[in-house]
Amino acid sequence: MSLSLYIHIPFCKRKCPYCDFYSIGYDRELAVEYVNDLSEQIKKINYRIRTVHIGGGTPTVLEPVLLRKLLDALSKILKRSRENTVEVNPESLTREKLDLFRNYGLNRISIGVQSINDDKLKFLGRLHDSRQALTAVQNSRKAGFRNISVDLIYGLPGESLKNWKSEIKEISRLPVKHISCYSLGCEPGTRFYKFKKRISDQEVAGMYIFNMRFLPERGFFQYEVSNFSFKTFESLHNLNYWQGGDYLGLGPSAASFLKGERLKNIADIKEYLKRIRDKKDYISYRERLNPLKRAKEFAALSIRTKKGINVLDFKRKTGFDFFRVQEKAQLEKFKDKGLIKLSKKDNIIHKIFLTEKGFLFCDEVSSEFI
Repeated sequence: MSLSLYIHIPFCKRKCPYCDFYSIGYDRELAVEYVNDLSEQIKKINYRIRTVHIGGGTPTVLEPVLLRKLLDALSKILKRSRENTVEVNPESLTREKLDLFRNYGLNRISIGVQSINDDKLKFLGRLHDSRQALTAVQNSRKAGFRNISVDLIYGLPGESLKNWKSEIKEISRLPVKHISCYSLGCEPGTRFYKFKKRISDQEVAGMYIFNMRFLPERGFFQYEVSNFSFKTFESLHNLNYWQGGDYLGLGPSAASFLKGERLKNIADIKEYLKRIRDKKDYISYRERLNPLKRAKEFAALSIRTKKGINVLDFKRKTGFDFFRVQEKAQLEKFKDKGLIKLSKKDNIIHKIFLTEKGFLFCDEVSSEFI
């Protein structure tokens, strides 16, 4: 059995006000303890791993000695896996860490740029400035990384389409192969929830449409709702998620999907470590998906990609006829709204995919497939 491996590093220098992922302030003593125990967990993995993703939190908040210990434990896996990604933040990415990543076989770097506008970065509570962001990209290229991805955030309160166009044009000229563009999330429980009503949906829609039209002109083809890349530089790790593949998550709050069972680790690092040492279960949630529910989720994930749903592939992967899982009447309703296209071959529907307008209402469409 082969799968993807996600490793959560739950430490940050400071938590961003819009972030709803599990993370805590950096504590070196706790970080040492965590990396030691995590390394032992990694050594016990007996699956064939095809992609590795080290995320957070902020993996680069760890000192080189801790990163080296973690990568030592991963070294055999990294030599065999096809894609090995590490998330980095500009303010904590050093040349020493870049060299360390390259030497251990990490071949993809994902940089939390978020913006190259200093006012936006301050509003977002980021610790880096635009100069550091651009330097992180250039240094990653100099260190030998060809597969460089950057994360960007748009749709801030008061942000104009004109300013976003200027920013994304400059980003597209950098030596990167992959761009992830996310509209600002103002989730309940975050400090940014108060800004939700100050964001113009019309302005954000204009920015998103511009992304879909402009980035392909620069060679970044859209392959999922928020993701654009050069050909062959799609994130294999994320594609595995969207294609309903198996994955293993290590660390507090990390999720797994193994043989039809969804699992979620407890979101508390101290309790997570205690349970590992006590050889107790650290799973906070588990759900066994029946075949029909798994098929529906596969449809909901697939429709979010540019390729959409191939009816024959759907049958091959799930065992279900797509039109027994999803009513044609609902599909026709979305088609009439201009949200999806139904591609036919010999007068038989063989592919369903989102239109440009459909991507704007992707959550509405995909939720109907569940």
